[in-house]
Amino acid sequence: MKVGGSLLMLAGALLTGCATLPFPDPPPCVPSAAAPAAALPARFAARLAPRFEQVNAVVFTFRMRRLAALGLVAVDRPAQAFTVSCMTPLGVKLFDVAATGGVVVARFVHPALAARGGDLAQAVATDLARAYFDWTPAPGVPGASRRSRVVFTSTDAQGTTDYRYAWADGRLAEKVRREGGRRRWSIAYRGYADTPGGLVPTAMGIDNHQYGYRLVVSAREREP
Repeated sequence: MKVGGSLLMLAGALLTGCATLPFPDPPPCVPSAAAPAAALPARFAARLAPRFEQVNAVVFTFRMRRLAALGLVAVDRPAQAFTVSCMTPLGVKLFDVAATGGVVVARFVHPALAARGGDLAQAVATDLARAYFDWTPAPGVPGASRRSRVVFTSTDAQGTTDYRYAWADGRLAEKVRREGGRRRWSIAYRGYADTPGGLVPTAMGIDNHQYGYRLVVSAREREP
């Protein structure tokens, strides 16, 4: 597949190859009498920072192409709001997405990326909302231990969403969405910073199986 000339000019950082998550797998979660499985989601949610800002290193992999960039993130969880701007090291904007009151808007996507397939900016915006909001399963969903994770599966009319917890203190490690027996998207959380304001995600990978892209995010700076 040939990459458009305008995209090649963005940063000089476009590479071929398949992306893999550059983070170690988190340690297992083992429920105990002091921290039973049923209590893990609420305990974790109570420790999350309500608001934070970050400068992130971002690797966007789309149809076997990789583009390194910087992302500027501001998240307000109580307001269900965020802004994410992603640009190349040369300062060329790749995309700009936002959410207000849980309503997600794709404000800009570089034409060279938009040309690669469908409403890519809106898909990225929706996936970022999935990553920064909705940290816990539906109330009353039981948990089960599976392969070093405690897994809670929420079911709705369209499919299921797994919330998988790891680490000794029970932090969210993955969210996996399936519809019609197929995996639609998944989010892997691989690092958190314990800031004065609460836990802040510092390393994650977002896979969208419908569009065929991966977004790998690692924090460079934090401001809780």
